[in-house]
Order: sequence, then structure tokens, then C-alpha cells
Amino acid sequence: MITQTKLLIEKQQNAPLSLVKLGQLYGSSKNLAIAELLNKNLLSVIVCPNSDSALSVFKDLRFFSNNEIDIEILTDLEMLPYDLNPPIKGLKASRSEGFYKLANRDIRVLILNAQNLLWRIPEPSFYTDDVKLFKKSDEINIDEIRNIFSVNGFERVNVVNFPGEYSIRGSIIDFYSTINRFPVRIDLMGDTIDSLRQFDIETQLTIQPIDECRITPVDFFSKTQKQIDFFKENFRNNNEGNHMEWPLYQSIDEDYEINGVYNYLPYFHEQTVSLLDYFDDQTNFICIGDIEEPLKTYEELIESRYLDFQMDLQPMISPDQLFFKYKEQYKKIMDGNTTIIHENKVLEKDFIENNHDVNPISFLFQKKTEQSVLANIIEFKSSNNLLKILISIPNMLKRNSLIEQLKDFDLSYALIDNWAECLENDHEILITGEDIDQGFIIKKYRLAVLTEKDIYGFKRKVRERKELRDPEAIIQNLKDLRPGSLIVHRDYGIGIYDGLNKMKIDDIDYEFIKIIYANDDLLQLPVTQLDKISRYIGDASDEKTLSKLGTDQWNKISSKAKKKAHDVAAELLELYAFRSIEKGKTQSSDTEEYQSFVSDFEYVLTRDQAKTIEEVMNDLSSHKKMDRLICGDVGFGKTEVAMRAAFISAMNGHQVVIMVPTTILANQHFQSFKERFEKWPINIQLLTRSQSIKKKKEIFESIQNGDCDILIGTHAVLSDKVKFNNLGLIIVDEEHRFGVRQKELLQKLKHNVDFLAMTATPIPRTLNMAIGDLRDISMIMSAPESRVPVKTFVTEWHNSIIKEAITRELDRGGQIFLVHNKIEDIKSIAESIYKIFPDIRLEIAHGQMKEGNLERIMMSFYNHDFDLLISTSIIESGIDIPNANTIIINNANLFGLSQLHQMRGRVGRSSKQAYAYLISPPKNEISDDAQKRLEAIEAVEELGIGFMLATHDLEIRGAGELLGEAQSGQIQKIGFSLFKDMLSDAIKALRSEKDLEHEKKATDININIPALIPEELISDVNLRLIFYRRISNAKSKKELEQISSELIDRFGYLPDSTQNLLEITHLRNKATALGIDKIRFSKEYGRIYFSENSMIDIDHMLRLIDEQEGYRLYPDQSLGLKGDFTDEQVRKDKLSEIISYLTMN
Repeated sequence: MITQTKLLIEKQQNAPLSLVKLGQLYGSSKNLAIAELLNKNLLSVIVCPNSDSALSVFKDLRFFSNNEIDIEILTDLEMLPYDLNPPIKGLKASRSEGFYKLANRDIRVLILNAQNLLWRIPEPSFYTDDVKLFKKSDEINIDEIRNIFSVNGFERVNVVNFPGEYSIRGSIIDFYSTINRFPVRIDLMGDTIDSLRQFDIETQLTIQPIDECRITPVDFFSKTQKQIDFFKENFRNNNEGNHMEWPLYQSIDEDYEINGVYNYLPYFHEQTVSLLDYFDDQTNFICIGDIEEPLKTYEELIESRYLDFQMDLQPMISPDQLFFKYKEQYKKIMDGNTTIIHENKVLEKDFIENNHDVNPISFLFQKKTEQSVLANIIEFKSSNNLLKILISIPNMLKRNSLIEQLKDFDLSYALIDNWAECLENDHEILITGEDIDQGFIIKKYRLAVLTEKDIYGFKRKVRERKELRDPEAIIQNLKDLRPGSLIVHRDYGIGIYDGLNKMKIDDIDYEFIKIIYANDDLLQLPVTQLDKISRYIGDASDEKTLSKLGTDQWNKISSKAKKKAHDVAAELLELYAFRSIEKGKTQSSDTEEYQSFVSDFEYVLTRDQAKTIEEVMNDLSSHKKMDRLICGDVGFGKTEVAMRAAFISAMNGHQVVIMVPTTILANQHFQSFKERFEKWPINIQLLTRSQSIKKKKEIFESIQNGDCDILIGTHAVLSDKVKFNNLGLIIVDEEHRFGVRQKELLQKLKHNVDFLAMTATPIPRTLNMAIGDLRDISMIMSAPESRVPVKTFVTEWHNSIIKEAITRELDRGGQIFLVHNKIEDIKSIAESIYKIFPDIRLEIAHGQMKEGNLERIMMSFYNHDFDLLISTSIIESGIDIPNANTIIINNANLFGLSQLHQMRGRVGRSSKQAYAYLISPPKNEISDDAQKRLEAIEAVEELGIGFMLATHDLEIRGAGELLGEAQSGQIQKIGFSLFKDMLSDAIKALRSEKDLEHEKKATDININIPALIPEELISDVNLRLIFYRRISNAKSKKELEQISSELIDRFGYLPDSTQNLLEITHLRNKATALGIDKIRFSKEYGRIYFSENSMIDIDHMLRLIDEQEGYRLYPDQSLGLKGDFTDEQVRKDKLSEIISYLTMN
């Protein structure tokens, strides 16, 4: 049994500060060697040539060190030298956490990118001297807390979601410290901390109580007056002229997030230091290869960017002030207690080669079937005379598949979690789910480590991360109101929401929603009736949109709309009933072939992807025809879902057609499908307009005789010459991009054929069908783990901004899209770029080019033959170039929101930070709608948000195309939201065969007690409005109890008025179920009015009148009651007692 694998020599004890160089450590054996070098009692710093290398070392070390040592990786800010754009909030917070731990000697192993050694940073004391500790029972007031957060760079928000944020709501303070896993909620009792609790970001609810929590700086700056004054003094001393002319100097008192502020970091501190100054003399340095070269390259980049930008809009600080010289930093590393690890054999005399004969894995197993993979492993084990093989397979499905096959071979195997278990285990095959970067062989110990790439030729590239937003939550938040928004009241019509208004009536506090109608008439709507309003979505350009109070105008409009909704509902139900009885092609996915196909997927599915695939598989295996829409943001994995559906259909003997809107996208899909299906006997053909007549004829024949299994193409696939032999599945990408004629032809093709549509931004009609439960929808909202949101800027065209955007991308070896949608002057844009970058490699592409030339340019861009593509909006869909991470969209105001979203989706398809620049004329030169579009796309950076953007677009441009022009008039008159509600009600009524006119209306209840959420509890108007809506829409006691618990958790003790609101809502719900129209209660009198369709048993009510005093039945069949109800609780109890009695029949 192997018990140890010492790869390294022991260092001389008498020479603690010595340089050791090791060579011939192939693959991940170098990280095994590092694990053996680690000293649990001393800090070890591993310096890597780049970020990718640092991440690989980090993952490997966790495995090889048996998770016994705390290992940290210093997060890169992903900023270039002299970058004008601030870092992402999450990266900034993560990096601050690393510096805090370093300064406080709380790290044993630190992994970092070498370029971090050149930046000047604050002294360690910045992270140690002024750290604030909050503990239970501490005496502190709100003003002190607010100042602590401000000084440490925290941002005040309404709801805390990210590290570095805080909020104050009465006696409740939420904050997210950079050094804590969860945010913390402080509950004050007066000026004393009564409790500290961790809470969950998603639910905002408590996880568990804690005893203490520290506040540490979020950034390299603290917002103290001393630091601001120090900056100003340094700025004046280093720059001549009128300093008030510089934007940075003018704004520094109010805003630390000014573009480019990091380029002046030394001005904020009396002294700046190197990262090396955070380490003591006993620190062990381990360098991955020769780090001198990446340090030198980074210094050259610093000098180059300084020269590029020193004549920019504001003065630049010199490189010597902002960075250290690479030679100085490199010398310090080499003079320390340092080990240099090389992979290759080194012949220099001062290099020491390991004597255990570590060899690389120099080949890939050629996968045919799972059995041949195992045969290859057995042969490899035998030919290398190995005792054991460790196989790293992070993907659970692939791992389980291999284990099942192992059972058929005479090989012992075991699952292990770390390197120690590997050494101690006697089994021949060991399998781990940990992600080891590269394989290697240690001949002396007859041990090999294999990775997925060694076995299958590829490696799973990403893992899922937690969803950023719950789709249901997004749908609910679409209804959030802002002052100035048009809203529609079911009874009074369309008005303007003007905020909340608190009023005192008869000494009782009430809160109302202010709605302004035509002629500036004002309606004050009680917050208890919030369920009657919704956001108006329609054509807001007409001033006549606002309804008039005191007329029957709205009643007429509403009645017509209800009738139209009823007619539309009947048509839709007939259409979808027909579709539901249509038969699809029953196709099973429960086959070995499908499982093998799935195992070839190079990525790990996100949760939403897996759920969507399961839904599609269920559709295909059922007798019912599939009609499903997959809505997923750009690059979130919709294509893999389509591939799996196509595979099942083709392997079951059915033909598949995939229709896309552009030739470029068709070509890209064709290439992707060919690569993905290359091991399977599936004939895939491409049909586009650019093909020769002869080629098209061959394709037509192969389709008709059944030789073609999968056809990919543009609308050319709808040609009458395309005659399918046995069509089983239609897949359409971005269906809304096709014209009316294409959609009509598509409808004919869909009869008794499974249909799958995919979109990144659903159009209004599609969106409504999805929400209205009239079409199956799958939402892919979760992003791959490594993806980060695209940072978006709306700006005018300035050469300095264009220069910065392009330079940043070129400096990191990336590529750039520049979209200009006017073919007639697109060459002038190229000339403008050449003036800034005379030597840049660029090409122009647009739709009027010959198709062959266009395809050649696009493939050249894909192969990185040039750096900048200037094109029209033809790149809107179908261009997948992970190396392109900057897009500049000229005249962005002329594009629709869906187009902007799609074009922005061309970048940000890798782990790198991506940037989108939306170039637009000044605000006063563009339309209001264009301004709204730009604001929407800039505001929504969160990944997976196409669903929200679709609704933004719907609000901006109106809902005319929702159900066709015939219905557009009614929709415009009452708004999309209300029409959708009416349509939904009509569908329910028709399905249940109930009369829509007899629907139950919510009881109007007023018992003259305060029922509201006071500002002292929730100061933010929008957040208060959200809770009013949630309470108003709650239909069960359980829902109300959950809301009550959440309010207490998030905002503290509930005042009587909020308790009243919850109780009255519960009583209203019970009264509504009984058919009670209205309830009025005062200190001496109560009255209950019943609707025509009331559920009350009249005999039961008469018994109540006979048995108890004070009750009276009026001629209008209303129930009256006299008594002493001065006490509010007595009043509530009496009403509850009456409703409970009437409920018992």
C-alpha cells in the first residue's frame, strides 16, 4: 500500500531563506508538490502567472491538502491599469475580504496572480486599526452606526443583497460585511443592540442568531473627511491650473464611485505599500514557473496605457506613483524563502529534479463507448504496470455511468474525497468528484491520476451557481409601481399613480394611494383595496388615455372589453383544445444511446437547464403534441436542450427541422450540431439561399426520401420543394423574427408535429400565452457559474471613450463588436476607428454583402484573424465568440429593447468581465420611448433577465400585437394587464361553465380603526407598497401569517395598525367567500350588506337575530347591530364572531 509520495527534497534547516528550483513536475503533480511544501504554521504565498493558473492551483490544492488547510485566492478586480471603469461590486468585496484576512494574519495559504505584486495598496493598518465590532448589548445609536458604514465604504440601499451594502429601517439595521458568509440583521432596543441575526438574501428571513460581527472596509478608500482632504491636497500639489475644472476633484465629496478613481489611490493615503509588505520574513513563496516574464509584460502594459491616456480629459497620475517596478518586486521574491516549480525538465545546475519519475499523460483515450473507455483504462494500467489509478470526474452523471460499467469488469473500485484517502486505499480504481486540473503518473509509486480530459478528450467546463432571481419573484415584481406610472383601477379606469398619502379621519390614521385622473381629479384609494389596481400597459402617448371620474365612460369601455375578452377566450380555448387533442410522435429518451449522447456534453447543467430538459423529455414521451416555449437568456444553454430533443426524435426515426432567422445563425447551428452529433449515424443538412441549385436539389431529395434526419436552415426550410418523409419535431429559434408569411407556412407544417420554440426575449403575445397558462413555458434563469453580468454604459460618442473601450479589450487579448446600422456610412465609422488605432485589424460586415463573403468574414472573426468587427445588426443573433467581450452599439436609441438585449448578449459568454457601450445622442435629442429603452437596458444588468426586459418592451411600445390588430383597440383602452386579467377570468368561467357576471367581488370593509404600515416601520415607499400589495392579494390565513412573520423578522415589532391591517384582510377574505358586499362598523353600530349571489343561509341568519340581542334585519336584507364597540379589539372580535357564525351552515 502506498502511504506517502514525497516528491520534494527537504530544505536545509540552516538556510531558512533559500531559493529552491524544482523541475519535471508534470500536470497537476506540481500542485501535489505545492501541497507537500505547505507549512501549517507559516504563511505560504503561491504566485501564479495569470488568473486561470491561480484558479487551477486553488482547486487542486483543496484536494491534495485534504482540505486540512484554509486556502484563499486573492480575487482579481479585472481592471486594467488606468481603467476608467470601476470594478464589479462583488469582486471588490471579495478582494477586500482577502486583504483584511492578510492584514490580520488570518490566512495560511494565499494564491495570487503575479500582477497583484505591482499595484500600490493601503498599509495593513488600514484593515486593522479601525475595524468595528458589533456585539449583543453594545450601546450604540443610529447616527453612530450610519457613520461607521459610511466611513467603511458601505452603500445604503433599501434591500441588502450584496457585500458592502447596508439599510436602516427604524430599529432594524441590515448589513453585509465582506468577511461574512451571510448578511447580518441588528435589532436595536433604544440605543442597545438587542440581537444580531444572520439572514438569507433570497428570502430576507433570519437564518440563525450570532453573538458578534465585524465591519471592515469595502474598498481601498474610507470616506472620512480626513481622507477626502488628503486627496484634495495631493491633487492640488500634483496638478497645476484650476483644479475646480476637473470633474473628479469637484465630485469627490459626494461620490467615491467616480470613473477612474482607482487611478488616484495614492492621493487618498499618507503611505501606500506593496502586497509583499503584508508578508513577514518567514513567509514561504512558491512560484509557478518563471514569474519574471508576466511581471515584465504587465509593466509594459502599464507604460503603454499611461502613454495612451495621459492626454485624456483629466490629469493622470504617473506609473511610479501608482505602481512598483517589476524588477524590485521580482528581486524581493527571489531573495526570500522561495521555491520555483517548473513542469518541464530543467538542465540548469541550480535546478533540482524530483527523483520519482513523474510523467505526463501524453495522449487522450479515444471514446467510442463506455466499455471501450474502460478497456482503454485497463490497458493503460497494465502497460504502465500501475497499482492504482485515480480518476477525477466532477460530473455526477458521467461518474455514475462509469461506476455502473466498472461493475461488469473484474476491477475493485472506491469513491474518495481527498488525496489522503487515495494513498490509504487498496482498490485498483479510485474515483473522485473533485476537479483535478491535469493528469500525471508517478512511476515510483505505480500510481496514475487521470482527468475527464485524459479519458474523454474534453472536460466539463462550468458548474451551476445559485439562481440570481426566482422566476416567480420576477413576474410579481413586474407590477411594481413608481410615481408617474399609469395604472388602471377596475372600477374607475386609467389614472396616474402619485404615491402614498397618509390622512387622519375622525382621529384615525389611514393610508391611501393617490391616483390622478382626467382634469386633475384625484382619487384616494385605501391601501386595503390595492388588489383592484394594476399597471397600465398600452399606448400612453395619447393624452385622452386618462379616464374621467363621475361619468359612465369607464363602465362602457370596461363592459366592451369584458365582452371582447370573452370572445377571445372562446377562440383561444377552441384553438388550444384542438392542439391538445393533436397527437405528437411518442418518442422515448429511456435508451442507452441517449444516455451516451448526454454524457458527451462538455458542461454541467444548471438547475433550470436540467428542469427544462426533463419537461421537454416528458413532452416527447407523451401522446400529446408538444407546444413549448423555452425562454432563456443569451448563452444560458437553450441550444443543448434543442440538441437533446433533436437527438431523441432522430433516433426514434423521425425527421427534425430547425428554423433560424439568419444565415449566420444557421451556419453556426449547423457546425455546432455536426460536432455534437459526429459519433452518431444521424445525417444533418444545412439549407440556405446561398447554396447552389445542384446542392439544394440534393438536399430536397434527401429530405423526401428520409436520408436527411435533421435539417437546419433559414425560412428556406418552408419552401414548397421541401417535402418531409416523416417529420416529427420542429424547433424554431427566435420565432418573432419571422414575417407573417413564414408564420402562416409554419402553422401548416405544425399539424400533429411536436413544436419547440426558443427565445431570449419573448415577444408580448408569447409572453402573455406563457403567463396565461395557454402555452407550456420553460424558464432558464440560472447562469453558468463563471458568467458575470455585462457592465453596460449609456453615453455619447467621445473618441476618448471609444479609445478606452477598444484599448481595454485589445490589452487583454480580446475582440470587439462595433454595431452601426447604416450601410451607407458604415465605412466612415471604420475611418474614425483607424484615426484612433491606425494599425488595428478590422473588417466590415452587413446584410447586403454576398453571402459567401459575409460567411468568410464571420469565420475569420471567430478564428481571431482580426480584432474589431464593424457590422450592422446582423450580429443580433447567432454569433458565439467567447473571446469577444466588448460591444459598442452606435445610435443605440434607434433599436428596440429586444434588439439591444440580444446584441448585448453577443458578449459576456465567458468568465471575463464584458462591457457594452450604448452610444446615443443627448437625452434632449431622442424620444421618450428611446430614453426609456436605454434606461431599462442599462438598469437591468442581472443575468437571466430577458423575461423582465420583454415586459419593459411591452410597456414602452404598447400591446397592439398581443392578440392581433382586432383586439388592439380594447387593449389600448383598458391596458394590457387588466385585459389579461379579464381574459384569464373569462377562460376560467368558460372552463367551469360559470357566468362571469356572478363573480365574487372583494368585500369593502371599514371598521374605523387604523390599518396601515407606518413609515416608522417601512420608510421606503416602494417597499411599503410591495407589502401592501402582498397583503391585499393574500387569500389565506397561512399567507397572511407568513407575511406577518416576514415583517417582524425584517422590520421588527409590528405596531397595532399593521396587526389590524393583517386581521382585517383575513376578515375581508372570509366575508368575500360568503358573498358579503360591504361591512361598516363604528363605536356604537355595525352593518353588513350582502350581495345578490350571497352564500348566506337566511334561516341561519334569522336564528342569530332571534338568539342574540342588538341584531336587526333591514328591508334591503342587510344585517345591523348595536352595542358598545368603543374598544377596537372588541370591534374586531365581534365582527370575527359574526362572520364565523354566518360561515357555519
